Amino acid sequence: MPADLTHRELVRQVRELSRELRRDTAAFRALAKAQQQEAQETGRIADQIAALHVDSATIAETREVARIMQGLSQAAIAYESAAEEAGRSAAATETQARTDHDGIQQAVDSSPVPMADRTWYTQE
Repeated sequence: MPADLTHRELVRQVRELSRELRRDTAAFRALAKAQQQEAQETGRIADQIAALHVDSATIAETREVARIMQGLSQAAIAYESAAEEAGRSAAATETQARTDHDGIQQAVDSSPVPMADRTWYTQE
């Protein structure tokens, strides 16, 4: 932990992390949805070319691509879920840091007594 990390800096960094996670989670959600739609469309294409009596190897390869794309979609959904949970954890960490340490920070900020070395109070 860096020596210059203060309570305020910790709360700021956790808040920024939480914002980034929420933003990235929305992007993952959109990506997962797009991948799922592409997988479904590829599956429909496999069915259509099967109806046209295209060779079985091409049909099998198209179905395999659809299956792989569906797997990618499921992985993106799982990643999005994990990112969402991480965002909730970051928000909870910020709240806990405020609950545990804001009183100390307020006391330091409002202290009328000049201290010889106030940096000791900011080293949380």
